[in-house]
Amino acid sequence: MKDGRPRRAGSAARDRGFALIAFLLLVVLVSAYVIADQLTRTNSELAKFREDRTMNALRQAKAALIAHAASEEWQLYMSLPTVPPVAYFQPGALPCPDKNNDGDADCLLPLTSSMIGRLPWKTLGIEDLRDASGERLWYALSHDFRKNQCPSTGCTTINSDTAGQLTITGSAPATQVVAIVFAPGQAIQGQVRDGANALSPVNYLELFDVSNPVNYVFATSALPSDTFNDRLLAITQAELMAAVEPVVAARIERDVKPYLATYRYTWGRYPFAAAFPQPASPSFADYKGVAGQPQPFGLLPLTADPTFVTWQNPLATVVTDLPPASITSQNCSASGVVLIDCTVTYSGTPTLVFSLAAANVGMAFVRKHVIADLTVSASGSALSPAPTYHLGMPPDPSGKGYVLLSLTMPASAAPVRIQIPPPPLQPPPPLISTSWDNTMITLQTPSSAAGAGWLIANQWYKQLFYAVAPDLVPGGSGACSTNCLTVNNLASPSNKEAILVLAGREVNGLTPRPANLLNYLENANLTAALGTTPFVYEHRAGVPTAINDRVVVVAP
Repeated sequence: MKDGRPRRAGSAARDRGFALIAFLLLVVLVSAYVIADQLTRTNSELAKFREDRTMNALRQAKAALIAHAASEEWQLYMSLPTVPPVAYFQPGALPCPDKNNDGDADCLLPLTSSMIGRLPWKTLGIEDLRDASGERLWYALSHDFRKNQCPSTGCTTINSDTAGQLTITGSAPATQVVAIVFAPGQAIQGQVRDGANALSPVNYLELFDVSNPVNYVFATSALPSDTFNDRLLAITQAELMAAVEPVVAARIERDVKPYLATYRYTWGRYPFAAAFPQPASPSFADYKGVAGQPQPFGLLPLTADPTFVTWQNPLATVVTDLPPASITSQNCSASGVVLIDCTVTYSGTPTLVFSLAAANVGMAFVRKHVIADLTVSASGSALSPAPTYHLGMPPDPSGKGYVLLSLTMPASAAPVRIQIPPPPLQPPPPLISTSWDNTMITLQTPSSAAGAGWLIANQWYKQLFYAVAPDLVPGGSGACSTNCLTVNNLASPSNKEAILVLAGREVNGLTPRPANLLNYLENANLTAALGTTPFVYEHRAGVPTAINDRVVVVAP
């Protein structure tokens, strides 16, 4: 009989061998899993890193564009090919795309040319942003938001009612988009990115339609794929105006408020407001004050109609108040109602005082006379009287204004002819005139008090409301007492004589904006304008979707 123990030892050895093999297999499987998981995580993290890098570049580009539109420094100048840069403030304007890949904006394009190209990083004053594939960013712009380059590409009028013209389809659709920045990603679907195709959008972007040169369409997708890998960010009109409107309100305080302050100093009152609404045309000739409104509220009386202010009877009274100078004869007549024409013969150096009355002084921005407004001559030769002394008497309830004009005359042996037009209008003039030729632009150089041409040229006045305490309009007592204006959310809300309210964009997104107060003003400003709570207004407080009205206090 054989002993069975050796056989059991061999079986145990085999069992230990199987266990070792099983353990090694388990180690291999675990190691393979760990390696595969690590590789998967690395690929995922790499994809996330690339996506973050691309989106960071897009966010920087978007922020730079919005800052450019709202920056006073960047918006102060425009460049034309035949003249040096000239002052032209246009808040909300964006640079044109870079069409030749040199980093500078290229606006000198026909209107039929698509407004799509590279991001103009040099014009924006930022670094040369690239996506994760190393490609420069691309950029599309609505025609109506390009920086004014009259007349080569037409004039632009940019304000809170200017709508975007771009459309985005796909996973994040949007309409009326102002601008879009793109990261093109790596070349796909046979795109060729050599020197010959560096300016060709089809070799960088996918799924876009620019067949309509103004209203073109782009696509977006939640995730990149083998057929579409563009990443993009849009700039909406709401985003742009949220940054631009505070700048506009600040410029209104500096550029428009002085007109009202000067009028108050000259005439002792504020002018009547123009009625709301006004015609939709760009012209502001009809923006004339309306006398006798129960609550003085409306739009600024910006009319530039040269026939609006006219002389009224009695035409003129001429006296002397410096003896021994004496007046030998005087004869004053009127050429219609637009010119007083006096011939005076005198001895010595008298002071001639004219007492005059003019219609509609209280319904427009009317300034006082200066010597340059008058024609003073003897025997056809110009004379230079001493500076004019002018007193503007407060206009009456009908808007009629009274002028006391005083001229200290030089000695003259010949009869002196003095021609006096009505008090001139002084609305803020457009900075760019309508006179152009092929080589130059004719500019009006504004004085410090006439620097609001940007407001007229871009029609911000259509959204600028104007309210006055009733005692401070023509015919009023001249000092508000119980019915001064109140503006809530200011440090000192009470006892305001006059205010300006920038309505801002239509908060419900309606385009075009309906011409009623409900679509311009919110909260207390709306109820004040409708007469529910007269004389109580409100400065913007909180998120702009609730109220975006911005109040500029004229005085005090």
